[in-house]
Amino acid sequence: MDKLPKIRDRRIIVGFNTADDAGVFQISRNKAIVQTVDVFAPAIDDPYLFGQIAACNSLSDIYAMGGKPLLAMNVVGFHPKYPLDWFSKMLLGAQKKAKEANTFIVGGHTFVSEQVMFGLAVTGFIHPKKIITNANAKPNDYLILTKPLGVEIFSYALLRNIKISDKLYKSAVKSMTTLNDKASEAMVKVGVSSATDITGFGLIGHLYEMIKASKVGAEIYASNLPVLPDVLDLIKSGIIGAGYGMNFSSFSNYVVFEDRIDEAYKILIFSSETSGGLLISVSEKKLPKLKKELRKNKINYKIIGRIVKDHPCTIFVRK
Repeated sequence: MDKLPKIRDRRIIVGFNTADDAGVFQISRNKAIVQTVDVFAPAIDDPYLFGQIAACNSLSDIYAMGGKPLLAMNVVGFHPKYPLDWFSKMLLGAQKKAKEANTFIVGGHTFVSEQVMFGLAVTGFIHPKKIITNANAKPNDYLILTKPLGVEIFSYALLRNIKISDKLYKSAVKSMTTLNDKASEAMVKVGVSSATDITGFGLIGHLYEMIKASKVGAEIYASNLPVLPDVLDLIKSGIIGAGYGMNFSSFSNYVVFEDRIDEAYKILIFSSETSGGLLISVSEKKLPKLKKELRKNKINYKIIGRIVKDHPCTIFVRK
């Protein structure tokens, strides 16, 4: 990315310089386009559910910016060796969630791939003065997370045919197939400092992008983290996904662990997430109003830490 020329146009409000969730282009005084794309391999072995999850995951980038999605295009990697009904069920699942999000899927693109891949390219609208980026977190802000962690551990257990509880299965599916629209509406109404969504880079990777772009530090508390049922036990039994290694190698130099942090939490926070929650940075003054709005929208949020001015670009993980 460093080798790409910088885009210099005053209409581009958010580009790729801060690794934000979506690009934003102003088209009039009161309106801007917000645009994103995401494609990934199945996180579950049910094509209809996977279609829903992929749509939620892709739409989430628009919600993380405070935008409203409007149009989407399917992006599908498929191979003739797979049953065609897998293809149609994925699209039907995505259509279900797009309809729930008041978003029109107007076409798409298919390419040959040994591994099934699916996602959406999404375009939405946003008011130029109401954009929520990952680059405005302030010292003393509280960090709010709106969904539990542990999706990669759940998915990897399924891949390895390891028996999991019905409670974990239902909780993981519910989390991944829940749109971030209500959480987004709440943070826009309150006017929070900063936000991002938690996906492939895991909690640590996306929080690092936030504090790097905002030139601040962060502290999170392991005991406050929301976790899917049984996930910590699965980690302790040796279930660790590939995303953990990727994220650990990329971001571990920016993390300091307090003594006595359980090893399972260390793995959890580096593990990838799929269709994860919003990570919101909000001032102490606005925190009560945000909590009220989230509760009103039945969002099971957790306060997981604070933004600090000390140790910029470093995350301290405390017990």
